[in-house]
Amino acid sequence: MPTAPKTFRAAHAPTPKQNEQDYDRRRGSARERGYSSKWDKVSIAFLRKHRVCKACEAVGILQATEVTDHIVPHKGDMGLFWDRSNWQACCRWHHDVVKQMLEREFLAGSIGRSDLNLTSRAALDLASRLGV
Repeated sequence: MPTAPKTFRAAHAPTPKQNEQDYDRRRGSARERGYSSKWDKVSIAFLRKHRVCKACEAVGILQATEVTDHIVPHKGDMGLFWDRSNWQACCRWHHDVVKQMLEREFLAGSIGRSDLNLTSRAALDLASRLGV
């Protein structure tokens, strides 16, 4: 069975784990990024109004919501952070797995902004490939 070729990393280059730790240090804590007690209250109210994960519902599954997701990552833009039209209610799996993969594709330029919505064709196809 074929295997992937070994990759080369220069001795002075950081490891992927070091890169991740550096990113976490630079981006600040959740509270520093705007996820305050005010956000907690507003998010809970949003989730009470949107009780079913919209991505699960799109494929006929009833799964409770757990996360208020920013469709387009706000990256510190408080206007975008508080823009309710940029929010979607979803389950933890769609947020932590599917949405994170979509955001990586978005940042790489492989997909557009509209594809970040968890009911987009790109999101539904990705979720299907991952088993939902």
